[in-house]
Amino acid sequence: MTRRWMARVAVITMVTAAVFLGPVGPAVGASDRLPDLGMGALTNLSIDTTTISGHRLLRFRTLIDNVGSGPFETIGSRPDSSVTEMTVVQRIYDDAGSYRDTGTSATMFYAGDGHNHWHVRDAEAYELRRLDNGVRVGTGAKHGFCYYDNARYRLSLAGAPPDPVYVASGCGTQSSLTVTTGLSVGWGDIYAATLPFQWIDITGLKAGHYRLQATADPQNSFVESNDNNNMTWVDIQLKSNSVKIVATGPVI
Repeated sequence: MTRRWMARVAVITMVTAAVFLGPVGPAVGASDRLPDLGMGALTNLSIDTTTISGHRLLRFRTLIDNVGSGPFETIGSRPDSSVTEMTVVQRIYDDAGSYRDTGTSATMFYAGDGHNHWHVRDAEAYELRRLDNGVRVGTGAKHGFCYYDNARYRLSLAGAPPDPVYVASGCGTQSSLTVTTGLSVGWGDIYAATLPFQWIDITGLKAGHYRLQATADPQNSFVESNDNNNMTWVDIQLKSNSVKIVATGPVI
């Protein structure tokens, strides 16, 4: 058998294999299983006058959740330890059991704020607005978030795992070059009111009625099935040393 004939046989064999085995990677016609991010109810509101001398801080508990058909997974990476931020890709799974990675505008940074791990910058945003005219009078002090499965939110959803998939160790350490954070279907991540920077500075703000808003993915950095349900709110009556919820917004 000549070399030319052997080469032709090899080509025919590869083509035949491709026909029967199909393409490598995501299956043709597969559909994405997208996450759907939202905010749970805002709770545990209080006035803190002890953390920063001479300041009044509005503290509150938040919960970011995923009620989509697929996990919300973000992977941060950097080439070496001299680079102080990580670039972030979102991993999107499909109904054929495969996935694709897509670039995002998000970044991760390391912070030793009592957590000592990597955070996605501004994955959530908090605002306080006057209820009568909507003027913004305060914003959240917290800008870093490492979300993982720590709250069973809605495990009745199709595809929701009974146990955590994304865990705290996924947030990495100071020397990490790659970290993976995420929220499984039906799971949420709680930020307790007592955490560092989980507050809005309301020093000098007059007593009155205000709206506290919390938004998931405020910069639209990630792919979701629905971007219109990412925000929730509570209307509050603020006094000098107390806060009272008078109305609550929608949650998903």
